[in-house]
Amino acid sequence: MINELILFIQSLKNRNLWYELAQTKMRARFNRTVLGPFWEIFGSLFLLLLLAFLWSKLWNKNFLDFFTYLYVGFSLWRIILSSVTDANGLFSITYNSLIKNIYIHPFVLCIASTYKNLVTLLLNLPLIIIILIINDQIHLMSLLYLILFLIFYFVSAICVTFLFSILCLKFRDLEHTINVFFGILFFFTPIIWEVDQLGSKLLLIQPNILYHYIEFFRGGLINGSVNSLSIILVIITTVLLLILSLYLSKKFKNKLTYWVD
Repeated sequence: MINELILFIQSLKNRNLWYELAQTKMRARFNRTVLGPFWEIFGSLFLLLLLAFLWSKLWNKNFLDFFTYLYVGFSLWRIILSSVTDANGLFSITYNSLIKNIYIHPFVLCIASTYKNLVTLLLNLPLIIIILIINDQIHLMSLLYLILFLIFYFVSAICVTFLFSILCLKFRDLEHTINVFFGILFFFTPIIWEVDQLGSKLLLIQPNILYHYIEFFRGGLINGSVNSLSIILVIITTVLLLILSLYLSKKFKNKLTYWVD
């Protein structure tokens, strides 16, 4: 396990490689577009403005408060979903040829995929900050919570990408199962609805780990504070994901070339 941890750290330090892999995928995805990833940001902004206007009327909420809540939470959810979708075919499709022809530690590929999606979240931050300033919800502690969250999220996302990539390479049916699961999970996570709408039934969402990641991100930015339970669970989850990834890496990293078609 110690050797795998060293390899994980070395993969993180190999910035030139994973950065170039991520840049290549981003250029290929947004080739021949004028705004590139900003198309997705503006598309989400327009959609969420309409949804916030409708739901704020239906639920008698302040439009600007609800839009801020909705946009911040949905921005992170899109990145989580994009990371999971990319992970499902990362080894079996995206880097199929690379794995068969060149030895490269799978952690490097997972870091590249995670970084590519994290860039989109970072591009959303200026718009989020503008919305917070307009709504007078900017706090001094927000920057500290944001930095802490990005560190834990980056490690967690790398590990989840690795786990899902390995599982979907070995068991191809899991790709569709995971997509369906996250489609359902979206409606059970407080993104398009607020936590206080549950009243005293908070136990319905407490076991949902994604809720705590989103609460860490959203609470830190909007309120300048995060409930201690969410912080503790995010830290514990990150550590457990890292341990599990290191274990699976030690056990299966040399078998990837045999599993790739």
